[in-house]
Amino acid sequence: MPRRRRESNDDPFARIAPYYDQIMSSVPYGIWAEYLLQLAELAGRPIRPGSRVLDLATGTGSIALQLARRGCLVVGIDRSEAMLAQARRRAADSGLSVEFLCCDLTDFDLPPEFDHALCVYDSLNYILDHKRLERAFANTRAALRGGGLLIFDVNTVRALEMELFTQRSAEDAPVRYRWTSRYNPRTRISRVRMRFEVAATGEHFSAVHHQRAYTDEELRSALAAAGFDDVAVYAAYRLAPPDDLTDRAFYVARPAQQ
Repeated sequence: MPRRRRESNDDPFARIAPYYDQIMSSVPYGIWAEYLLQLAELAGRPIRPGSRVLDLATGTGSIALQLARRGCLVVGIDRSEAMLAQARRRAADSGLSVEFLCCDLTDFDLPPEFDHALCVYDSLNYILDHKRLERAFANTRAALRGGGLLIFDVNTVRALEMELFTQRSAEDAPVRYRWTSRYNPRTRISRVRMRFEVAATGEHFSAVHHQRAYTDEELRSALAAAGFDDVAVYAAYRLAPPDDLTDRAFYVARPAQQ
């Protein structure tokens, strides 16, 4: 059984969770899922009905539910119990069977029974320490079957340097928000102050998120330390390698053969 992490008072998603899907309503999760399927196909390890998929940092379960609808057997893990509560509700409302577990990516232990592991929503940028990133990759490696595949995305150094998190919603949005990011080039950590207002109730709340910008070399080093030795990288939602304008990159990694 996995080691489970209790909800903590410093969960930056706790207040956002009930409104998260409204805030992200414009995100084309179906297109994201199709892109993940395409990357897996290119790697020679297709995601098919019956594939066992581990959805890391699943959030409210949007990608997990997309894959469950396609016949995959999905387990989603996340450190935020508040987000998982929304994921479980959505799965029940949709009549889909997905197992959701409260686990930190840097501290989970699952048996090697998964064909694929996915981690999207720039979730790995939330791991601020390189050694903890290595542990997250090592935990994932241990959960993959032989020949398994890890696919993940990250915000690039450029994205955080350009402070692309600084943005605001439309004034008529049901949950209005204003985000302000500040990037520290010494630590390569971006601090994002998020302010929200629920239009229907007038409720105001805020949260602070932190993300670290990892270089390609750092990511490859952490993957190698965790036992991944075959890595491909793509500019987001394309099948071309990243360039100087790439804000988000997707990595496809295979474990070393034992």
